[in-house]
Amino acid sequence: MMSRGFSAFPERSTAIARAFGPVLQRSSVAGALVAATVASAWVSVRPELGPIPEPLVAAPVAGAVATAVAILLVPRRVHRAFEAYSWLGRLELDRFQERFGGPALTNAEQIDAWLAAHPPTPAVVLPRVELLAFAGRYEDARRELATVEPNSETAFERASLIQYIDWLETGVPGVDDLRRAAGTVGQGTEARRVADVTVALAEARERAVRDDPEWFAPLEAVRARLGLAPRRVVLRDTWSKAGVAFTLVAFIAAMGASLLRFLL
Repeated sequence: MMSRGFSAFPERSTAIARAFGPVLQRSSVAGALVAATVASAWVSVRPELGPIPEPLVAAPVAGAVATAVAILLVPRRVHRAFEAYSWLGRLELDRFQERFGGPALTNAEQIDAWLAAHPPTPAVVLPRVELLAFAGRYEDARRELATVEPNSETAFERASLIQYIDWLETGVPGVDDLRRAAGTVGQGTEARRVADVTVALAEARERAVRDDPEWFAPLEAVRARLGLAPRRVVLRDTWSKAGVAFTLVAFIAAMGASLLRFLL
């Protein structure tokens, strides 16, 4: 979570997080309620388990049920869009960590500190440009991007950053130009899949800002080209963590129910 909140960044920078947020929040709240209910009911109606404390059995069962419910409560089309979005985010995060090490930058303070600790050099300029743009420092981002020499390896990333900066600052989508740049990337390669999802993300962001009810459709459409990898990413990075949280909620509820039964 961002310690200074979304308000620390320009509105368009967080458009997709704002769009996915309510759906995921509702499913998480419902999952927590299911976890607590199932665990409490289990302890209330199950017979004694001998030497095994009942909460230790009830909690993982309730956590698993709650996770399944939370996943099912996310509309299928939105969930597929989230898989595509998460797949791209995981690739970018892994690439960032391979280049620079350390954890992900999750708040404004960390971004500011990282930028201060990594002055612009050829090896670091592209990540700096994206972070500068995300933080609303558009002129700084443009100035540093202008130092990157165009070549086949950076052509699409440069085009993506140009579109991103322009859209963040002016609201002009520029998706057609980005789509043409993606068309120059070799078909059937991971680089092309990254380019296609990047185009879909740019379109989804712009739709989300316009409050288009089908804002997720571009990401949903591109999901079909990505195979099983996005599903694994979401299960690992989102739902497994939610499952741990649900299990903890279930354990607390089960302990409370056990204590209440003992007192009664």
